[in-house]
Amino acid sequence: MKLSGFFKASLITSALVLAGCGGGDINVTPTTNDNRVDNSTSNVTNNTGGTTNPTNPTNPTPDTTALECASYTMDGVEFKGKADDENKNCVYSQIFASYAKDITSSFLIPALPNGGAHIFEGELFIGKDVDTSKGGVIDVNGPTLTIEAGVNIAFTKPESFIRIARGANIEAIGEIDKPIVFTSISDIDGDDTTTPAIGDWGGIQINGMGQSIRCAKADAEAGQCNHKAEGIVSYYGGNDAADDSGTLKHVVIKYAGYEVTPDNELNGLTLNAVGSGTEIDYIHVHNGADDGIELFGGSVDIKHIVITESVDDGIDWDEGWKGNGQFILVHSKEHGNHGFETDGAKKAPSADSDLVTSVSFPTIANATVVTNGKVDADTRKNTGAGMEMKEWGKAKLANMLFVNSSTQSGAGCFDLFNDKDQSHEAGVHANAKAGDISFTNSIFACGLNFEEINTPLTGDLADFNIEQWFLAGEMNKLIGFADFSNVLAEDGVTTKGSITDKDGNTVAIESAKLSSENSFFEDVAFIGAIGEGASNEWVEFVKASMARKN
Repeated sequence: MKLSGFFKASLITSALVLAGCGGGDINVTPTTNDNRVDNSTSNVTNNTGGTTNPTNPTNPTPDTTALECASYTMDGVEFKGKADDENKNCVYSQIFASYAKDITSSFLIPALPNGGAHIFEGELFIGKDVDTSKGGVIDVNGPTLTIEAGVNIAFTKPESFIRIARGANIEAIGEIDKPIVFTSISDIDGDDTTTPAIGDWGGIQINGMGQSIRCAKADAEAGQCNHKAEGIVSYYGGNDAADDSGTLKHVVIKYAGYEVTPDNELNGLTLNAVGSGTEIDYIHVHNGADDGIELFGGSVDIKHIVITESVDDGIDWDEGWKGNGQFILVHSKEHGNHGFETDGAKKAPSADSDLVTSVSFPTIANATVVTNGKVDADTRKNTGAGMEMKEWGKAKLANMLFVNSSTQSGAGCFDLFNDKDQSHEAGVHANAKAGDISFTNSIFACGLNFEEINTPLTGDLADFNIEQWFLAGEMNKLIGFADFSNVLAEDGVTTKGSITDKDGNTVAIESAKLSSENSFFEDVAFIGAIGEGASNEWVEFVKASMARKN
């Protein structure tokens, strides 16, 4: 879609205020200046019954053709998006949404005809962000952002992102043929001179009231958990493991992620202490600047996830995440780091007896990680390891398939990284030996199966052998790498019905069945994310996701 002259001009004149904004420290330096006016004056709608054409204010678009752009009312003032001069897209200035504004009213973003998009020039912050240690009170019945199926939403600046505050909700429920798409302005502007790029906008961040290992039990019980989120400072954390922040279903996130400062980055989708009442299902994150999905504590479950070409990790968890995950595909052949990078905590759990929760301990089933271990042209990071576990983490892993052609260090199928753990009694090697990290019914088809141990293990762990440990798990196989086609079907992601090892021998494998222990899981006959010959909604979602990638 070719953007109107009005919109392109508005990009030059749009603005954002930094001074006098509450909510803590400021980590983002916006690229624009504030053009807000007194909110007592309606600066979004006019009195002619139509929508003003900014290139010709005396000639409003007639009501009979005007788009129904999103609107909300706060403090008695209506704020509403404007149709561009082609009457195709809705444009939202920083008067409607910006860093300086926590929107405390619920509103709907409707689907537009003819492929139209909702274009935001600023950040979209839903709900009041508060620090309860400074007297703030969380509105547990905060506003809801509702997004209709088929909606396209685009952002114009790298630092712009969506944030859902504690107590607020997002209800973004797409359909298999009408996904909700969040993307860069360059992806939808119809301008041949602009190309969407990794990090064009910030992504989606949900702050929940779930549990995080960063919070003491006494503070959690007193409502005093206030952890600073990445990006622009906001707060998450609480004591409600079942907290409900809404629904993301059939959602596509493209070209997101933004490095605010070194090691302070926005992801495609960030889930901060999000509770199990939240639904995260059928999500595709493509070309993210950091991780595809990062989870900081909480107990939210994730299902039907596709991550393609994230610069860092596909799925990253930390701070005591204890959810479940099933049907996860990470496909990174151009750039990336790990399919999964997992942390348990930021300090040794032996000192954590007073904390509201313990180290990360999720259960993951039916995941496929496909990488090739090369270093990309921008020398970002190796598209390497299938999974790296560190910092006292734990996990139950079943029906996993890691496929990697590389033999170079840093690109192995699996790594128990003991930089901090070393020979700690609750470190990752001790957890593996105790059965708190385990694989079952899983295959590594890799040039390099395991990374070298970072620091020599001592004491009771001195004789730990990671290959023997893996093979001791029920139905685990190390089959080596000959070609991706030995394991994957022609689409490059589906697990073949008949797998062969590097020498051409057929590999017998059965899938683990988990549903009797946990109703979240579906019992399937294949390992990996998707089985050959299947025909269902998940298969169609993967096909659509790979088509978007390609």
